[in-house]
Amino acid sequence: MSQAMAVRKKAVGLILAGLAAILTGASKSGPGLQVRVEGGHPWRPPFGLDRVGRPIMVVVEAGQRPVLEVPHFLSAVRNGKTVKTVAVKFPEKPPYTARLELPASADELLLWWFAAAGGERVPVLRQEVKVPEFEADAIARPDRVVNPVDLGTILVPTGWLLLGPGQSATVEVAAISRVRDLPRARLTAHYASARAPGATTPIPLRAGRTDRLRLKLPAPPPDRDRDTLTVAIDDGDGHPLWSKAIPVMLVPGPPQRPRFGASYERLRYDAPISVRDPRTGTFSTVPYEGAWDPKLKDVVVWLPNGARFVFWRGSSYIPFWAGRHNTGACYEWAEMISQPGGAVDCVEPLMDKELRYGRVEIIESTAARVHVRWTYQSTDFHYKVWGDAAVEDYYFYADGFGTRVVNLKADPKNDYELSEFIILTPQGAYPFAVLPDDPVDALFLDGRKHAFRFPNPVSHPARKPNSADVSAIYRLRLNKEEQLAAVSFNPNLTVLPPVVFGPFFDQGEMVTPCYWGSHWPLARGNSTGWKIDDRIAWTPCHNSVMSWAGSRPTPLRTANLVTLDTRGRSRLMSVREWVWLIGMTDASDRRLLEWATSFATPPALEVRGARLGFDAYVPERRAIRLTAESRAVVITIKPGPPCVNPVFEFEGAPPGELRVMLGGRPLERARYAWDGRTLWLDATIATPIDLHLTFGAATGPTQE
Repeated sequence: MSQAMAVRKKAVGLILAGLAAILTGASKSGPGLQVRVEGGHPWRPPFGLDRVGRPIMVVVEAGQRPVLEVPHFLSAVRNGKTVKTVAVKFPEKPPYTARLELPASADELLLWWFAAAGGERVPVLRQEVKVPEFEADAIARPDRVVNPVDLGTILVPTGWLLLGPGQSATVEVAAISRVRDLPRARLTAHYASARAPGATTPIPLRAGRTDRLRLKLPAPPPDRDRDTLTVAIDDGDGHPLWSKAIPVMLVPGPPQRPRFGASYERLRYDAPISVRDPRTGTFSTVPYEGAWDPKLKDVVVWLPNGARFVFWRGSSYIPFWAGRHNTGACYEWAEMISQPGGAVDCVEPLMDKELRYGRVEIIESTAARVHVRWTYQSTDFHYKVWGDAAVEDYYFYADGFGTRVVNLKADPKNDYELSEFIILTPQGAYPFAVLPDDPVDALFLDGRKHAFRFPNPVSHPARKPNSADVSAIYRLRLNKEEQLAAVSFNPNLTVLPPVVFGPFFDQGEMVTPCYWGSHWPLARGNSTGWKIDDRIAWTPCHNSVMSWAGSRPTPLRTANLVTLDTRGRSRLMSVREWVWLIGMTDASDRRLLEWATSFATPPALEVRGARLGFDAYVPERRAIRLTAESRAVVITIKPGPPCVNPVFEFEGAPPGELRVMLGGRPLERARYAWDGRTLWLDATIATPIDLHLTFGAATGPTQE
């Protein structure tokens, strides 16, 4: 190549490079391309200790469409040396944004491209990077998992430490020193109120490497219900590097609760209630204690399998399953979805933050059955009501299953939603950190199964199967760690939920797998929203998974009659009743289908010594009603599908002991419960069998 040709080629290359700079809207002096360093969206993984030492997220933004054929590169530089270089790939459609991960050790970023000829780099911009030289975090955990409700607490804020009697704790720490070795670094942890020294251990750190360490904590100070755990790292010469204060809730002696039953409680919540002024939008707090009429209490249903069903003042008495891993599962309520004139925001009981209308009462709690009643009115944001009322009765048995019975008295023109699967999460819990990827299974009675996986994309939602007019029992998982799942079944519900909630996005990133809201539970003054907000750090939140909206099952009973509404007005009202089988269980698919078919199809009976009532099978209580006419009663049970854990209610049963024989053999005492009126059996009956009952029998030995 001649010298003249080389000069011309180089000139052409420089012209093309300059043209590329003009077309992309950026050069050394042009701001068309921008580089921004982010710490990573707090709602996106990784979470907790996994965030310590993670790469930095670099965002490259173009003000207008770049020339996609001109390759761009981004280099991470430290002390003048390139640490890593990555290609920058812009999308073909706006926004023209590329997100890249680069080592956090960089102190400078260089954006550049190759010239069209000669292989020369054309720098676009340089940007200084400031990353903390030292980074650490700590999480304190108890030695074993105990349901917070068992310690008299509810939805403990994420990151707090809850300890009951006899529990100890460990603290796990992740730390990185990016610039220098710290061979003599030391980790310490101590309770603020403790007189004795805390725990300490060496934590030698090598520059640029993330290290983890667990430290067993001493016993917390006795006779306290609150404390603070301080975790700190120093360089070994007394110079502090980092520290963190962890709130601690201590429960030295919770009262004894029943293995099976219901009790009135005052569930403890140590954080304040977040309050928003609707007029000004300013936020404040009020103490949790004293936020309601002091006569009002919470109700907890205790089940032998460890499930806890809670009616909490902080949730406006809307009941939910409270899991061992500090999340909850709710079936919803009666929400007026035909927006009445003058209503502000949604019309539903969750708006009743002060419990002006909602009440909960234990109707029955015996060895055989628990019955809790929740009454409420759906109200708008300003506590306006329209005269409609709802009563929800919940019946439970020792097998962990029960029923949800909804009685609704409403203006016939008002449309209501009755079913929505909702997961409650504690303050500070990001949805992607705790919610399962497969929250719901639908098990159809014809044997098909459909798993709903999240997130469900908004643009191309997952295809749902054709319901084919077949009912299904639904399983709702409420946490990645939880073994038990909430179940729901209505034999008259043959449509899949028409609404499967899609994810939320923020700053171009998916930040939730489904709908998220901070306006319920507990928080006050905030209306229904459709985006994330910083209130996640101040209050428990809820995550709506799917809804049946106005697709209600056929009512068990319905009537239109003139009666009084809640405002005392005499007018035409529609009165309807629905019943669902519910439970909290780790049962297999096969077992859940047995439960569903047993609930939907009671067994045929032959009865001697008693007579069946007019409404012989009562699905509201999943019970068979009889009137005793003799001390000895024989019931021949003839199941179609297997009959699971049948319940019998007796009128006129003679007082005294009850002797139970099934299939000619005495039934172990642990396998039935009798309270003088209701008999529950722990038995799955697949073939005809005789149940012999002797009322008022003399006390004698039974087979154990």
